[in-house]
Amino acid sequence: MAQIVGVNQNIEVDVTGAGSSYKNLVCLRNSSVEGTNSVSEEETNCGKLTSVANPGFTFSADAVCETAPTIAQVSYKDLLTAFAASTLVAVRFQNPVVTGSSVGAAYYHQALCYITGLTLNQDAAGGAYINFTVTFQSTGVIDVTV
Repeated sequence: MAQIVGVNQNIEVDVTGAGSSYKNLVCLRNSSVEGTNSVSEEETNCGKLTSVANPGFTFSADAVCETAPTIAQVSYKDLLTAFAASTLVAVRFQNPVVTGSSVGAAYYHQALCYITGLTLNQDAAGGAYINFTVTFQSTGVIDVTV
């Protein structure tokens, strides 16, 4: 059995929303993906009726600000620009070893998202780096096809 090392995980973002120019989120410290599904229940004389809405995902990340990001990195400035303009961005979160993975080992999440939270953090104590947290909320259908 092989585990996936967290340092190999990236969140990829295409700030154009096209899904063709993904770049890694700069200096990622940690990230998460939360899936949610709204449930509606109604009691009737036929019993309880339950229906489920389309699933949604929230992608969250914590990253360190970079003064000179490479061309392959999405920076705080890129995200701030998309956030201020309420631009849909494409977000992809996948198993870093998708190629060659056995069935059941690979995972993939891709969606068009709005940036619903963007926080710049600074802590002067101990020489800490300026960092930011970002939250992406999916819209529409989630692609989970590997």
